[in-house]
Amino acid sequence: MLFIKRVELDYILNKGISSFNLIDARAPIEFKEDHIPTSINIPLLNDEERSIVGTIYKQKGSSEAKLKAVDLVSPKLPDIIRKIKKAIENGKETIIYCWRGGDRSETMAALAKLAGLNVNKLTGGYKVFRKHVFNFFNERLANNYKPILIILYGPTGSAKTKILQELENINYPVLNIENCACHKGSSFGFIGEPEFENITQKKFESKLWYSFYKNKFPNYLITEGESKKIGKVTIPDSLFKLFKNGISILMEPSFEFRVNYTLKTYLPYTDKSSVLTALNHIKKYLGTKNVELLFNYFEKKHFYDFVNLLLKNYYDPLYKKSFPKKVDYKVSYNSIDEGVKSVKEIIDLYLFSTNTANF
Repeated sequence: MLFIKRVELDYILNKGISSFNLIDARAPIEFKEDHIPTSINIPLLNDEERSIVGTIYKQKGSSEAKLKAVDLVSPKLPDIIRKIKKAIENGKETIIYCWRGGDRSETMAALAKLAGLNVNKLTGGYKVFRKHVFNFFNERLANNYKPILIILYGPTGSAKTKILQELENINYPVLNIENCACHKGSSFGFIGEPEFENITQKKFESKLWYSFYKNKFPNYLITEGESKKIGKVTIPDSLFKLFKNGISILMEPSFEFRVNYTLKTYLPYTDKSSVLTALNHIKKYLGTKNVELLFNYFEKKHFYDFVNLLLKNYYDPLYKKSFPKKVDYKVSYNSIDEGVKSVKEIIDLYLFSTNTANF
């Protein structure tokens, strides 16, 4: 008789997600909607097969559905086993999960065991992880855990996201909300974001939660000022409320820096259709004359003029309304390095004066 060890989610979280190989046995469409961070998808059934089995389950019952699943899985067994074997080569403990810890993860774990592979199974499956994330935002962050947000504000092209990345690289706790949303937070924010098409609210929340988790739920996080809605997703209420009492830093780079950085970041010259779509979305704010002028700049490849006009006539008036009426600090800079250094000095001074650091 095969023995498959069942582990609880707390066991994984307490030991550290990165200590495990997590294998999601669900169909690709389920994995794409959301999954436990760091996990890989080795589906027992593909999307079409899952649909077929689900239909038989509804029409003929569980026994017939399981027989059909066996028919569909059998030809793929060698490939599934090879993929599991490759996944566990690093020697980490391997845990398989499905939607709620049912037949799919049980079957895959049993097949792996028969092949001599040491794997375990997550009790409750993805569903228990989703409940954990939900409870984090709706209970823990809403009631008990109140980290301080150190918030970077600034006009488009200030390189706030890049500065956050650099701070994260030197081990400051960063909450990169735009990275989690796969969107840069503006009408052009989907450009250069290949995962934007696949982002969902559930996946967004899982990525946000993982930012807190991997930083060990610190007393403070550095983030960027955001609207509640970013692209296709919405910041959870409990997190958005933390912005109200955050420490604000207004980023004030030179206008030349902003134009050049915007050109580099948004890549307007590589995706014509996306840029034109975005312009049509903001036509009501810019007016027909300005949009026609922007179209003309774009068609003639006058990209510097294109960005210059867009910043002055659209982004700057729009974003000034979103800045706090009173900011705690201001930073001027002409390079990424200067911006990082100045922000780092402010954070270190603040943490020293308040004894907030939690490393």
